[in-house]
Amino acid sequence: MGDNRVRMPQQTPHFEQGPIRPPSEAHSLLVRVTRNCGWNRCAFCPVYKGARFSLRTADEIEADVDAMAAAAGVMGETGVMEAIHQGLVPQEAYQVALFLRAGGRTVFLQDADPMALKAEKLAEVIARVRERFPQVERVTTYGRGATLARRTSEQLRLVREAGLTRVHVGLESGSDEVLERMDKGCTAAQYVEAGRHVLEAGLELCLYVMPGLGGRGRAAAAQHVAGTADVVRRVAACGSRDNPLVVRLRTAAVAAGTPLAEAARDGRYTLPDDVEVAQELRSLLVALGDARLRLVSDHSLNLLPEIEGFLPDDRERLLAILDEFLALPPRERAEFVLGRRLGIYYSLASRRDPERSALFASSLPHGRALSEREMLDTAVALRSRYI
Repeated sequence: MGDNRVRMPQQTPHFEQGPIRPPSEAHSLLVRVTRNCGWNRCAFCPVYKGARFSLRTADEIEADVDAMAAAAGVMGETGVMEAIHQGLVPQEAYQVALFLRAGGRTVFLQDADPMALKAEKLAEVIARVRERFPQVERVTTYGRGATLARRTSEQLRLVREAGLTRVHVGLESGSDEVLERMDKGCTAAQYVEAGRHVLEAGLELCLYVMPGLGGRGRAAAAQHVAGTADVVRRVAACGSRDNPLVVRLRTAAVAAGTPLAEAARDGRYTLPDDVEVAQELRSLLVALGDARLRLVSDHSLNLLPEIEGFLPDDRERLLAILDEFLALPPRERAEFVLGRRLGIYYSLASRRDPERSALFASSLPHGRALSEREMLDTAVALRSRYI
């Protein structure tokens, strides 16, 4: 007798994926090169805590790339929804589906520091990605400042020639005092050296800056601004018109379970409110002087997403936006801040939308008016939900 049982199609192989990627890589193919973070001590970071760092072998990574290519092939033949519905691809292939839907042009190498791999090994991995996905136009990665400061421009050119295009680096602050308090494991001088190496190798560089990270108070903000502006200016000087430094803003927040949260509970750290952060950001724009760079505000932690453009050309326009916000009557300013953190307002202009204003009013407690301080403090607490 023949075997009349229905044979289910075989699922394509599983592959690993790390926990995070930058917002700009939301639709990228995620290739896990290292597991977790080799430093894993940054006071503000809730990711990787309790997880062990390891370097994956080239064979492991390349097998994952092959598995992603197999999943992409099946989804291309049957359609994304059909492949997922029939179980033809593993659950993690959802990210491959996002990659395909966006045109299949960008790849992001995970986790916290793929640049920790030897340049030759990383180049081999990138070459495999390019081979399996020849339509890819951009390959990016995270890189720790301390790691990149040790890499020579020649080593970085090797991975660029293999197909790496951009490196994302968490500067957070250029103040050595702030970096030490946050246990970043890297100095301002190392960040400058890292940035110089990356840009001289012809790679794009994104530095992440955290307004507010220095803590509350004029002295703390001034220290954070001065150090950050100095590092950014020095790194920006290594860029060019065709390949300028990119600075991405990530407003500081306190995530539960982090050393920074413990410091906040003990009174050793106080997070500035959104008005104070805006004042600090204004000071930073002024302190950057004639530094040539692209400023990007692409995270929901940022109060004013419209603060982006090219410096120094757009500085006056950006200062005008900050001045408009800071010049609002204190209560209107606090209402906008809270409305923004509640997801009701998304820009200064949106506060003039009658429907949004009505929605904000309906979100407030009935029978008791919140004070300006209460609204600002509530907004600070809400910032943690965006991490």
